Amino acid sequence: MKRRAITIFAVAVLAAAWLLAALPAGAGLWRIAVREAATAAGERVLLSEIAEPSGEFPADAWAVLGATPLWYAPEAVGRVSVIPSAKVMEGLRYYLRDAPVEYALPSQLTVRRGGRVVSGQELRAMAVETLTPKVAALGAEAKLLSVSAPEHLFIDDNASVGVEAAELQPGRTTFRYVVTGPGARILQQAPAEAVVEHFGRVPVAIKNILPKDGAAMEQIAYVYERRNLAGIKGRVFEPGDGQWRARKGVGTGQVLMADDMEPMPLIVRGDQVKLIYQGRAVRLTMLAEAMTDGAPGGKITVKNSKFAKEITGLVKDKTTVVVQ
Repeated sequence: MKRRAITIFAVAVLAAAWLLAALPAGAGLWRIAVREAATAAGERVLLSEIAEPSGEFPADAWAVLGATPLWYAPEAVGRVSVIPSAKVMEGLRYYLRDAPVEYALPSQLTVRRGGRVVSGQELRAMAVETLTPKVAALGAEAKLLSVSAPEHLFIDDNASVGVEAAELQPGRTTFRYVVTGPGARILQQAPAEAVVEHFGRVPVAIKNILPKDGAAMEQIAYVYERRNLAGIKGRVFEPGDGQWRARKGVGTGQVLMADDMEPMPLIVRGDQVKLIYQGRAVRLTMLAEAMTDGAPGGKITVKNSKFAKEITGLVKDKTTVVVQ
């Protein structure tokens, strides 16, 4: 063990000396940026496993310095250690000695024994690639504003990372990163969030619409305005070719939602209708008053004005109810 430590130290000293000789006279220090997360393949952490050169760092110089062994990696494969920035600097100064470099350090370094690390930048790129077509499917005025991602994910060498997302909604919507191993076995899941902007034309009430108000089916009751759909929860009302009325009140300036409306009944409470009793051998016809609303083919309660008796029948058309 002592001989190994002497060998490692000698490598670091030689690397530093080589760099000093290679550094042009009057040149500034070369720079090394330490990553926030890294993996170590062997017993000791190599400089090239936790850091990368920045600026005009000669490739041959980095090949020498990057091979410098540093401190011991976690003992077992899959184990993780977290090293504060001050300790990272202390270790670099000890092992690299007089190497003519300066360091850019994160607040802490997380090192895992074995496997590989997927950076937050890679994870965000995966999310953008997966979510962009889904956002485009929402409409021409939909835009993916941002995606979140873990700072990093450690995965095994034989594992892969994918993005799973259900149908996107305007506003904040969730998705997840899924790490899978052999046989598509799920090893890890990490929740994330995307922000989607989507503008569209929606019907907006231009006057108060009262419950059961049939005027809601008329264009004079609402106009179409361009709104950000991220602030609208639920399904927007789409009138189509049908006739509608308000199921509940809608205030001026409010967006008409599908739950606010209902199809206009064929027969409305209070209408005078023709009541037909159809038996095997007899057919009776009389006038009646609708006590409830009735849709085509639906049940309705009517009251015969002569006998003041409520009867349930089926709506045949806008003026006829049949009792069998």
